[in-house]
Amino acid sequence: MTEGFRRYRRAAGHLVAVLALFCALVVLHGQQPPTSDPQQPPPTPTPQQRPTFRGGANLVRVDVTVIDHHGEQVTNLTKDDFEVREDGVLQTVETFKLVEANGEPAADDDVSLAIRSPEHAAAEAARDDVRVFVIFWDEYHIGQLVPANLAREALTSFVRSGFGPTDLVAIMDPLTPLDAIRFTRDRMALADQAHQLKGRLGVYVPARSAMEEAQLYMARDVEAIRAQVTASALEAAILYLRSIRDGRKAILFVSQDIGPIGGRGPGTASERYRWLDKAIRLANDSNTAIYTMDPRGFTGNLSDVLRALASETGGKAFQNNAPAAALRQIVKDASAFYLLGYPSQGPADGKFHRIKVHVKRPDLDVRARNGYLAPSLAELEAAKKAVIAAEVPADITNALSPLRSRPESAGDLWVGMSRGPDSQPRVTVSWQPRALANESKKQQSTRIAIKATSADRGVQFDGELQGGSASFTAPPGALTIRRTLIDPDGAAGEREDIQITVPDFERAALSISTPIVLRARTGLDLNAMRAARDVTPYAAHEFDRTDRMLVRFSLFGKSASDATVTANLLSRSGVALSALTFRPAAGQDGTYDIELPMASVARGEYLIAVDASHGDERVRALVPFRVL
Repeated sequence: MTEGFRRYRRAAGHLVAVLALFCALVVLHGQQPPTSDPQQPPPTPTPQQRPTFRGGANLVRVDVTVIDHHGEQVTNLTKDDFEVREDGVLQTVETFKLVEANGEPAADDDVSLAIRSPEHAAAEAARDDVRVFVIFWDEYHIGQLVPANLAREALTSFVRSGFGPTDLVAIMDPLTPLDAIRFTRDRMALADQAHQLKGRLGVYVPARSAMEEAQLYMARDVEAIRAQVTASALEAAILYLRSIRDGRKAILFVSQDIGPIGGRGPGTASERYRWLDKAIRLANDSNTAIYTMDPRGFTGNLSDVLRALASETGGKAFQNNAPAAALRQIVKDASAFYLLGYPSQGPADGKFHRIKVHVKRPDLDVRARNGYLAPSLAELEAAKKAVIAAEVPADITNALSPLRSRPESAGDLWVGMSRGPDSQPRVTVSWQPRALANESKKQQSTRIAIKATSADRGVQFDGELQGGSASFTAPPGALTIRRTLIDPDGAAGEREDIQITVPDFERAALSISTPIVLRARTGLDLNAMRAARDVTPYAAHEFDRTDRMLVRFSLFGKSASDATVTANLLSRSGVALSALTFRPAAGQDGTYDIELPMASVARGEYLIAVDASHGDERVRALVPFRVL
């Protein structure tokens, strides 16, 4: 074995180990019993959370696709139609759900937008209503002429029209690093990528990388090395998919055969089948169906490896002279499946436990993973620690709280803080009324009274908001703001108290003002907001897809001029989706504007994070918003 390949194996092995640990944590997080007070009700799941099965024992999830003799999904089965056995023992199915994902956006949603970053792709892949596919082009084991031409033509046609608007698809080969896998919804980009694929079976020059060159000049058996590279890359792809998604995934493995993994000497076939068994178990444990395609069509004998990878992981082997239409079965299989869950009493022994799913109705084809690898006690303990570390940070949870306002509230109140011209903290209060369905327009109050009281220095402001906003000076420290609605007859109506802490902008070496959010409905609105120095903040947090958001913030302190500042769009769990650009606000030193068109963001809840740092000093401001 060459030194180049040894380095590759060590690097790949380390990456696979890290992915495996992460995957175990993700799965076990759904399997561990709750640690909170048993008297408290469980939290209400959010719309983007996947179904989570919980129980005293490890609850095993099995995704089952059922096909009739016409090749169509069967979607009218009940829990009683299924029998699930683990290691031959009949299990009790406790959770049952039919998941249907046809690749189309929901009726009340727009077509999903382009993937902006790997983090955005991972967030989308975690959704049960999004289908995930990887096309693995094994160029080392595809002939460069007829086989490559046939497969290229089939894949180009397949990726152009075989997927739905929300499907995530990536194309990779044995030399694709995991951090270079790019999921996309751009079908033309996929078609261009597929059109450029090449077969390199028996072709050794020119080399694609330094590692390949080392294989060529140092290895005694280049084909064995290539087989090992492909095998490792396929394992890594399975684990990568497992790390981003619990639910069903699909890999289309395009290859004539994986090659002589153990070399060509006597007794080397055993290593080939040891790897095959390992890959099948890994795919089953990762809930990944592997479909295989022999690019030679009917002219070649289907490899036993391709046949076993497909049949043992819930996929299908394709050997067809015109495979483009047949490949659509991959997408069809992912469009409807049953999600079964049963409590396993098996020990935490680190061993593979075989699963067999049977449907009582006759003449139906059942496709499901055939087992899972039980974690060991040490892995369970490590998983518990990692799950705790993976919880949503407290600052993200707190920042999202304004999106949870009471639906019966008459409006939204925004409170922001900045440094005034006299270097004293300046507090701004803004109010955005809502139109309530149970009140007439005449009854809805537009008068708001504010009373701000400092814990140390008494009342700082007491009066009505003029034009929906008011600003006043307040000392650093605790401040209570009471908001009172004034009824049409002048009487005090609904009240709400808000507790805030006013920062000391004068003493802080580095600080950020509370970002002001502005909502532009037209280009004229946006131009006016860019030029304005005094603006009324938009107090609500909801935007239409046709709106543009302008976020304005200022930096203060002696370190402000040398600080490093970044702005990022975050998911509701705090995952960075994409970097945002900002520019100096017109005529305002130390003040910056971020512009974000809502048309570039899918429906859902997000945050904008503004981070500034200088040496050991770090400050952050978070802006929550919802796209309708």
